[in-house]
Amino acid sequence: MEHQSRTRLLTALVLAAVFGTGILLGLAADSNVNAVAAEAPVAVTDSVSGVETPRRRPMYQQVEPNESQLALIDSIVKEHRSRTNSLDEQFRLDFRSIVLETRESIKGVLGSEQAAEYQRLLDEYDARRAAERENEDERN
Repeated sequence: MEHQSRTRLLTALVLAAVFGTGILLGLAADSNVNAVAAEAPVAVTDSVSGVETPRRRPMYQQVEPNESQLALIDSIVKEHRSRTNSLDEQFRLDFRSIVLETRESIKGVLGSEQAAEYQRLLDEYDARRAAERENEDERN
């Protein structure tokens, strides 16, 4: 009798799992049906480098500014880009110093063999990330 109870329980659990999976798949499929197509990207020429890249059309272009307005907007965008790049560089430096401090603090808690192994793992990780960034730069 006990074997039949286990079989029934297992059967009920499998059926419940299949039913739940069906509901989740149905909800996922239904949410994709109502998806709206994104605005088609357009080629935008970077005013600093002169390189065309596929991007969405800037919102300010949708209000059709005249040439003098575009020139002023271009200078505003250049200034913004310069400030953003500077901020981004400072963030990277600050972030890197926090990561290095954290790693050193962790090594301080570990024994000498553990710290050496931890450093070896970090070196491998850093080398792998550097290679990935290099490959990414070559593709762009």
